[in-house]
Amino acid sequence: MLRYIGGSESDGHFSVINEACSMFAHTNPLHLDVFKSVARFEAEVVAMTAALLGSKENSSGGQICGNMTSGGTESILLAVKTSRDYMKSKKGITRPEMIIPLSGHSAYDKAAQYFNIKLWRVPVDKNFQADVKAIRRHINKNTILIVGSAPGFPHGIIDPIEELGRLASSFGICFHVDLCLGGFVLPFARELGYPIPPFDFSVKGVSSISVDVHKYGLAPKGTSIVLYRNHEIRKVRQ
Repeated sequence: MLRYIGGSESDGHFSVINEACSMFAHTNPLHLDVFKSVARFEAEVVAMTAALLGSKENSSGGQICGNMTSGGTESILLAVKTSRDYMKSKKGITRPEMIIPLSGHSAYDKAAQYFNIKLWRVPVDKNFQADVKAIRRHINKNTILIVGSAPGFPHGIIDPIEELGRLASSFGICFHVDLCLGGFVLPFARELGYPIPPFDFSVKGVSSISVDVHKYGLAPKGTSIVLYRNHEIRKVRQ
């Protein structure tokens, strides 16, 4: 069985998780007026994660916002839908397309089906990273979104997030960073001095991020977060 925590402390960790889950098993976050603590906990987790992923460094400051989801797939689905709706509102795109590397998670295929988006999967380069030039060649007037991973699931390799951010900015399109696997590893590896390339909201052009708390955030399954650079992106609903 895959666990994201091991060693002698793992049993104690899971005991705490089980106790916490039992305390709140009866709650329903749909009824925020009844279970007010659930909304507060969500807000606190979102704020802490936003601080970890660049809200202190990027120009939008405290604008970063988001919500908790049931897992990485739902976070990705929401980011894709929000990008589609935002680009329809901003550019009037009604036949949306998105571009992702072959190494991107299968949740993007699901999102494309759900939200009627044409999906382009482009080959990775010789280092198994997203090929920026190949992605650039597929961008057209209907492109709403490009995607990078940090790291990707198949190879554990970080895509060139800065280059993809510049590309997205130059075309005025959305850019989602899939941090589901690395979101609670890379910030700490960077603090320890490892040569981690920029990957979060400190990168210009990043419009949304997905990060799984139930992986190296050590929360119970399923717990994930989707973050948006600002309220303008999040509030659009079609």
